[in-house]
Amino acid sequence: MIKALRVPKKYGTYADICLMLGLAQLSYIAQRQIHDVKTIELADLGTNYRIYLERELNPEEIAFTVHYDNLLLCPVKGDKTEAIAGLNWSDVDFFNTKEKTETRNRYREFQRQSKREKLELADEDKPPEPDARTQNGVILTSMRHDRNHNALWKAGWDIRQHFGALVASVFKAFADNDELSKGNEIAQAAAYFKAYTGELLPAPASAVKIFFPTFVQGVNRLKADTNKVDGSGHKGDWLLLWLIAAGLFEFGIAERIKVSDNTFDWRMVMMEPKELSFSSYREVLDEVRKFSPPSGAHGVARFDAEMSIGLSQQLLKHHPAKFVNQLPRQRSRSPSIKEMVSGFSGTHFGSKGQVYGVKEVFSLGLPDWIRPETAEDIKNYRKLLDEHLAIVRSLSIDEGNGELLNAYRDFITGNELNQFFRFNISYSDYIVRQLADPKAKYAPRRFSQEALDIMTRSFDKADQKWSIKDITQNKGFLRIARAINSATVYAGKIKTKEGTVELDWQRTYGLAQRLSNQLGSKQDFITELSAFLTSYDNENVRISEQLLKDNKSLRRVWVTNEDLEEFLVLLDDGQPFKWSLVANLLLAYGYTKWKKPLEGEPEGAPAGDEDNTDEGE
Repeated sequence: MIKALRVPKKYGTYADICLMLGLAQLSYIAQRQIHDVKTIELADLGTNYRIYLERELNPEEIAFTVHYDNLLLCPVKGDKTEAIAGLNWSDVDFFNTKEKTETRNRYREFQRQSKREKLELADEDKPPEPDARTQNGVILTSMRHDRNHNALWKAGWDIRQHFGALVASVFKAFADNDELSKGNEIAQAAAYFKAYTGELLPAPASAVKIFFPTFVQGVNRLKADTNKVDGSGHKGDWLLLWLIAAGLFEFGIAERIKVSDNTFDWRMVMMEPKELSFSSYREVLDEVRKFSPPSGAHGVARFDAEMSIGLSQQLLKHHPAKFVNQLPRQRSRSPSIKEMVSGFSGTHFGSKGQVYGVKEVFSLGLPDWIRPETAEDIKNYRKLLDEHLAIVRSLSIDEGNGELLNAYRDFITGNELNQFFRFNISYSDYIVRQLADPKAKYAPRRFSQEALDIMTRSFDKADQKWSIKDITQNKGFLRIARAINSATVYAGKIKTKEGTVELDWQRTYGLAQRLSNQLGSKQDFITELSAFLTSYDNENVRISEQLLKDNKSLRRVWVTNEDLEEFLVLLDDGQPFKWSLVANLLLAYGYTKWKKPLEGEPEGAPAGDEDNTDEGE
């Protein structure tokens, strides 16, 4: 009896994930047909994956009970796809990439129009949902690997009468036990299959770069057409390639990526499960691929960033905190979404005219700081990620935002929240430049104070004696951050819901960069900050004197000596946290969108969405 399958990692690329997912699909078929059970758990144990079944399965029962199921693969057909020899297209439910692409484009245009015009249509008036696998079929036809895919499918179709024996053979070879030596599972499966049927598995097939990105890296037409490098062909066992092809086609995320004017590459990504059910894995992917696919029209960094945000948003729907309505007790640390899915691996295929070669094999992560404790936390994190996605989608390489997007991608796909501060410094200066640009149609998007409160909460650890709130709720910290906000973001000409308004004070430029340049020395940072506060205070005095003549009062915060002293206490060497953390947080909160005025702030001071930064995209 078999309770779990063990899938070794042999290739160091997404081929390992594809192989595991191909086996997971076989497991799903067998359990559903024999026990009418669909639950399967996926786990990454480091050197191998495990597929845990809900019910034990007997290979002998599988061999004579499980019948062919077309869930695994279907042939792909594009405009230039060659017909499969010996098979009539009309007899096959093939995957027509042209029709699937048209459906996808109609649905995406419907989404854009609905967002612009805020339409709410009944379900019957909406266009049909796109197939989640659309771009996976398109990348096969674009890279001319549809024939390889179809050849694998055809070989499996030809032995469909032995499908049960094939599944049983695979289960016995990959069974999680110590009875057999591991490392030659495919050969063992072939031997079991011959014992069951007296026949051999289909002949080896071409191991093209879409399935094995490190095997074939040809970039010219000759190499791409023949799948040869240095005159030697690359073949792989049919069963291995068949399983990999099934995983890639069903669960890959592919997109054309703009790398320069009129030049587009392809990027294929696979989500790496850490500890997740097979059904949740499929649902997460389908939600992303159907309804919010990452855009490839604005460069690689934005695609990766949107990917990380989109997967994180959907994973939150499956987080165990979904069923917790209040803060759990006696729990050291809530699991992050990274403990469900470690990240995503992929291959970047560079364009060389009409041919694509392997340009890069990569692996990127998901945010480790997203750790919801309760169902309410999940809602807050999803709202926070909506802000992040809106900011990312306001940036484009065509607008010269490449460096900003790279910095943000490094943050959202990394493990350290500290990387956010590096992005924030550059983005803060970008915000001020955009606000001052008379040609800018919309005010730039900003993070809300509420979002920063949620993000920074991950600095709190169960075993430490201090909280991040000791910093972010310090009166001096808040009032100095508010002063920075008033001098930079809420200054000069601002766009409000009532139109453009000219404030009584001018905008300060380059402050974020000047303060960040002094982060190597606490004394230098204090000196630079003091210089700003002195200038800010002098300007407050000057403007107040002018306003008094008209019986008006200044509508921005005053920073007192007591405020500065309270803040400087946070920078003291005796504090349990680093002074650089305080400085970085000050910069982050200084350029945020504040949800309400501070206590004792002058009447008429900015609050909430008064600067209306949420108009553009």
